[in-house]
Amino acid sequence: MGNIACGNTEGGADVKNTLNGVKVKIVALGKIGSNVINKIILNNVVKADFIAIDTEKLNLDSSKAPKKIFVSSITSFEAMEDLRKQTEKEFQNADMVFIIAEMGEKTGTLLSSAVAEIAKSMNILTVAIVSKPFDFEDLNKIKLAKKGKERLKHFADTIIVIPYQKLKELYKENPTINIYEKAEKAFVTIVKGILDLIKKQGIVNLDFADIKSILQNSGKTVLGFGKADGEDRAKKAVEQALNTPLLERSIKGAGKILMNITSGNDIRLEEISQIATAVATSTENPDLFLAWGTVFEETKFENSEDFEQKGSCVKVYLIATNFSD
Repeated sequence: MGNIACGNTEGGADVKNTLNGVKVKIVALGKIGSNVINKIILNNVVKADFIAIDTEKLNLDSSKAPKKIFVSSITSFEAMEDLRKQTEKEFQNADMVFIIAEMGEKTGTLLSSAVAEIAKSMNILTVAIVSKPFDFEDLNKIKLAKKGKERLKHFADTIIVIPYQKLKELYKENPTINIYEKAEKAFVTIVKGILDLIKKQGIVNLDFADIKSILQNSGKTVLGFGKADGEDRAKKAVEQALNTPLLERSIKGAGKILMNITSGNDIRLEEISQIATAVATSTENPDLFLAWGTVFEETKFENSEDFEQKGSCVKVYLIATNFSD
């Protein structure tokens, strides 16, 4: 089954704007990026510092981010130098940076690698969560997205891709505007799934060092998530996670996996073992390093009978990296 790592159950006191001493920055690039962090801020999803960077003042005006950086021109040396100085100042003492952007859109595509390069130069763990255009979109936009992602690989530790085309196929009866809404929710889910592991509120907790060991310089990355309640909830949730429609490939061949199991406090160790075993088996890698943690989340029912019959909802988030091929 390979190597399994789990953290301890003790943690220091929270420091302002940190998660158990881990300082996190979430950077929104372009309109989609701002939409995503607006959702995170308004719903109080995670504890972090939020920064919006854009070439359009209108997008910055609508952003809920406390810190906003206007870039007058992506092609201007002076403007990019000013961006570097402001970003370095904001990134001081940061442990982890999330970059949220739409690939193919000029602002997100071109600024994502610039911001990631700054974070990398400061030795900050950098996770880029980016979208991939629809197959039917303008060929120049698709080429720009591909080129932008290739450049981003040089600087971001981890790149997680949300393919719009997969969402379109999954929600083919929905209007286009709803597809973008689903994509924005997927961005939020990924950020929350990772940062919940740092909050240390389950029976098994990961240290930031464990998370960093999985995500740092991880290269190709795929993610999955699933949820279920009732009978066989653990089995159903992990099967969904392993067959997430957003996956552009299976987790076969993964060398490292970061996994978050979120549930009520009624989850059994047998169910956790079932989930971990299914994930490890799917990689077909005897040397897999699997780092996992649990997070407790209350499931609300209208009456106690529903809870007795269904139990809490079990959610499985996984990020697979370090592929052999």
